[in-house]
Amino acid sequence: MTETLQWLVLRCHVWHYKLLTQPSLGPGSIFTKSSQWSDVPTLQQTIEQGLEEVEKQVLDDASAVWTTHHKVRFLLEKANVCIMLGHDGKAKEALQQATRLNGFVYALSGALGKRTRFQEKSTSQLVVLAKSGEAKASAAGVKGESQAELQAKPQALALNDDTLLENLEFAKDKPQHEGARLSDLPPALKDLSPDEQPRLSALDQIILLTEATLKDAFSPADTLTSEEILPFAVRVISDQSTNWQIYTQALLVRSRIEVHRSRTLERGVLQMQAVVDQVIVDTTAEPHAGETNPPNGTPHDTRVPAIQVSSTEDEHGISGRISGRPRSDKPTSFFPAAKPTDTAPAHVRLQYIHALSSPPRWHLESELAYAWASVGSLVSALEIFKRLRLWAEVALCFASNAANDDEDGRGSGGEAKAKAVLRWRLFCRTGSTGEQAGGEEPDEAVDVSDLREADYQGPERSPPPPNAPRLFCILGDIENSPSHYERAWEISNHRFSRAQRSLGEYYLQQKDLEQARGAYRKAVAVNRLSSEWWSRLGDITLRMGDFSEAAQAFGRAIACADNIVGGEDARTWSNLGSSLYSLYVERVQELKKEREDQEKFDDSGEPAAAVGRQDDDEDNGPTETSAQKSAQRDPATLLSQSLAAYKRGASIAHDNWRIWDNVITLASRLRPPAIPDILLALQNVMRIRNTEDAVEIEILRLLLNEAVLSQPKTDDTAAGVYDPPRGSHERAVCELLETSIVPLITTRSELWELVARERVWRRDYPGAVDAAEKAWRAAIGGAGAGGGLLPSSGTASADGSKRDWREDKEAWQAVVERTDDLVSMLENYGEEVPEIGAKWKGKARSAVRSVLGKAKENWEGSEEWERLQGLLEGLR
Repeated sequence: MTETLQWLVLRCHVWHYKLLTQPSLGPGSIFTKSSQWSDVPTLQQTIEQGLEEVEKQVLDDASAVWTTHHKVRFLLEKANVCIMLGHDGKAKEALQQATRLNGFVYALSGALGKRTRFQEKSTSQLVVLAKSGEAKASAAGVKGESQAELQAKPQALALNDDTLLENLEFAKDKPQHEGARLSDLPPALKDLSPDEQPRLSALDQIILLTEATLKDAFSPADTLTSEEILPFAVRVISDQSTNWQIYTQALLVRSRIEVHRSRTLERGVLQMQAVVDQVIVDTTAEPHAGETNPPNGTPHDTRVPAIQVSSTEDEHGISGRISGRPRSDKPTSFFPAAKPTDTAPAHVRLQYIHALSSPPRWHLESELAYAWASVGSLVSALEIFKRLRLWAEVALCFASNAANDDEDGRGSGGEAKAKAVLRWRLFCRTGSTGEQAGGEEPDEAVDVSDLREADYQGPERSPPPPNAPRLFCILGDIENSPSHYERAWEISNHRFSRAQRSLGEYYLQQKDLEQARGAYRKAVAVNRLSSEWWSRLGDITLRMGDFSEAAQAFGRAIACADNIVGGEDARTWSNLGSSLYSLYVERVQELKKEREDQEKFDDSGEPAAAVGRQDDDEDNGPTETSAQKSAQRDPATLLSQSLAAYKRGASIAHDNWRIWDNVITLASRLRPPAIPDILLALQNVMRIRNTEDAVEIEILRLLLNEAVLSQPKTDDTAAGVYDPPRGSHERAVCELLETSIVPLITTRSELWELVARERVWRRDYPGAVDAAEKAWRAAIGGAGAGGGLLPSSGTASADGSKRDWREDKEAWQAVVERTDDLVSMLENYGEEVPEIGAKWKGKARSAVRSVLGKAKENWEGSEEWERLQGLLEGLR
């Protein structure tokens, strides 16, 4: 039984909707998503009503008129229609119902296998396990097709990669289905081997491709989604061919994923080219005399009249007459002509066209052109764009060729050709008057490579072409003229946000920040979901010092971000933190000024409390809005928000030590300081920089004082080295000093001084004396890690420069400080060190005398000299 009239009418409405909402060409899977961005309410309502009528007619009919095959086909068509309309819930429901009705069982699981030639250990790989229902369902799916037609399929190109395997090599002697427990799989799939699966019926293959389309249309466009979609296409490709169009759709789904991977890029582009050769070239060429007869077996002449489109077209590319003259832009085959075994007649190709989400030929060809452009083959892309009359892309290809090639190469004159194409579309011929501008139309039959820019310097065409705003913006990019961007903005009735974005970038080049900010404000007012533009507006306002607007712009950029374009990245979070911190500084200064003004007012004789009562009487208390604003501008709130933004940025850019350093700065300014944040950030800074210069002595001293020295010990009366409790701040700071900082110290004596204080707190007196001695040796220029020699007299400053303490006063003072610390440490704890014991006085006198001997020439009689003399006297 054939489809009813209502079913055919529904299909007509569906294709009408596709033609209205999917005329725009683009790369990748935009075909399956573009219809969701459009709205044709009356036609959509008609389609939804038609779905309800046909569903009642097909599914609710209890008679045997409608077989399972017809019901499953309708449900698959319904699923694709719901995907087109953006109803993902209804599409999933229809797909599940079709799966149950056809007895089809499938699951996305995992199996141990190898993906590369050099892989030794099998890892879990995604695989689709699928098994059709009873044999009668498979027979119904292929009814009416000959064996030759079943075997006809497009050529599937080999990968031919030196690393990746052609197909996944699944393990034979290990348990399978690693992605899901056996108990999670349907019973019919538990015994299936991933590389030896049964043949599927045509409708079951369409179910798998519809599932892939559903994931593609309603999931984020990222690598994880691609990994989930690819196994569905691979399962259909690896199966025996059931229908030419189904196999073609599976190849197309795989190619869309492979063009985004470096090792499969070549196969993805060439496979798409092979599909285009058969879909476009075969359908454009004359039918072969030996073409298979229609399924009813009635012999007749298979030659059909060829309707050719003449080259005389209006500005919209719509032909005004029909001619028998062949078109000069007829597509040609990239690969050798397909063999009869690789192609199929029209009735076989169109058998399941309504149940598949197959793109029309113009969109398929545009996908190929963008794919060629993505791999740098601009000449191949240019020829396709010319044939499709995508003049903006033609101009971009010309301009890109000029940028990529040398002056005498293939792209020579590309920029002039791009200007000529754009002016040919936007302006009349040179010498035309304003009255003639409305009647002259661009001649579509000309070869755009022969156009000259000087021939189209006349007035602007009236009315302008439909894509005039984009053409003007491209022309503005090439000529660096803001007038073209302004004209694009006017023509679009202030709706083409790209024009204002380009204006903003132009003003930034001219260092006119005020004009750039105004342009970007207009751009984001029209396109409020562009995280990149919000972030750019934040950069401009941050540079201008408008921190409140900058914080708002960066917040909107983060809110609008996805996983593909910029927005929620480390730079945006870091800039948000900078904006909030700048607001914090401004607010602190405002409060300080208010206090100063209040003190001056109090000095005039009226108490501050009285003023407060007067204000309360007048305002009757703060309103809720003012309270919220006050909370938002609270310095503590702004500082904590800034710290949170920096922490988020640091977690994204884990190896950017500057963001971690900002986390340290802000965490140390909180009251009380955020000890865990400081510890985490300091550990990451040292991990990245791996040098003692990465340690800020003030931050380390703050950590030691706040988290260790000010904290009481839980066993103050016990003897031996104190071990802080696990999970405490004291233990974390001590471990940071001992395991991360001590191995890095070479010349900075002040770091050893902090280590000595920490060891004294832990009652590790031998370690404290050792640290004090190393601090002294580092100060006077000895081996920083501890050694018995004093070979040099230089010491390192905080900035890493080498200074001679016998000449530099600051270095001399540091040496005296470390000497005093060493003497004090020996005096207090020397006797508790077995290696020193009662010899501590001799060791201390030796250290003081060595310093005095070297400093006598330059520092004798100074205050520090007298201090050392006093230490020596006390050691007699």
